[in-house]
Amino acid sequence: MLETELKCMLDEETYNRLEKMFTWDSVFEQTNGYYSDASGMLKKNGITLRARTIDGKSVIQVKAHKNADSPLQISEESEYKTDTVPEQLSADEVKRMTGLDVPAALLGSLTTMRHSLIYSDGVEICLDKNDYLDKTDYEIEIEYTKDIPPALLERLDAESVSFDTAAVGKCSRFMMRLARILRGEE
Repeated sequence: MLETELKCMLDEETYNRLEKMFTWDSVFEQTNGYYSDASGMLKKNGITLRARTIDGKSVIQVKAHKNADSPLQISEESEYKTDTVPEQLSADEVKRMTGLDVPAALLGSLTTMRHSLIYSDGVEICLDKNDYLDKTDYEIEIEYTKDIPPALLERLDAESVSFDTAAVGKCSRFMMRLARILRGEE
């Protein structure tokens, strides 16, 4: 499945305003467990390998990122059923899912409280509060398969939400924070 989305990081005040601005279809918690390989091949190939758990049900997801350094995020996604979130994925398992012949280990997780709204046909707004490695951050994502209504972008712009800078995804933010902690900087 091809996923197309715009992302913008938010401060807590803007997050709180947006949370009150819309009538959300659903609010739920999801946890992403992130995997990496010792050789760094997943990262070098622009692949996020994660276990996502919602309501006690888990899947392994692979996101192959198509463009970096852009507010517009395009990635090819696939997912694989799993009964548990494994601590390790064998080289055979990773190869079957990504094409890369490397084992991967679970590094940790990020938990998101997600507010979701189907704004219009083919346009979903996701407002996220993310907690990971003793840090909290906030973001908004607009996932879409059809044109985003200009009125939505104007409404968000009026709230100081713009999609004009490159987005850093959840996995990248998690990995950067983990690296700082391992270096003793946090």
